[in-house]
Amino acid sequence: MVKFCPKCESVLIPERIGDGLVSKCFHCGFVLEGEKTPLIEMEKLPPRKIVGRKISEGGNEFATYGHKCPKCGFGKAQVIDVGIFYSDEDNLILLKCGKCGWSERLGRKVS
Repeated sequence: MVKFCPKCESVLIPERIGDGLVSKCFHCGFVLEGEKTPLIEMEKLPPRKIVGRKISEGGNEFATYGHKCPKCGFGKAQVIDVGIFYSDEDNLILLKCGKCGWSERLGRKVS
């Protein structure tokens, strides 16, 4: 429960002094002695699960397009359509390797 200083109405901060507990105002120095509730000095939280670090153990599950990776030689790639930025452009299509993640741009060559 939050307690407030009767002098300056600031929040009283609980402290441990020796074996006793007090609430102290850091603005005006008011001390409220005789606290009965113990302080929670360190709250133990359960460890967090790591989510989303890997797609899967066998590689990218979205890699279904047959394409040989120029970097590692894997035979499947994920097709990613980035879209267009202006109306007169072609779509930007990337082929991402299902094993190493190397991306290769697929599109027509402009000379």
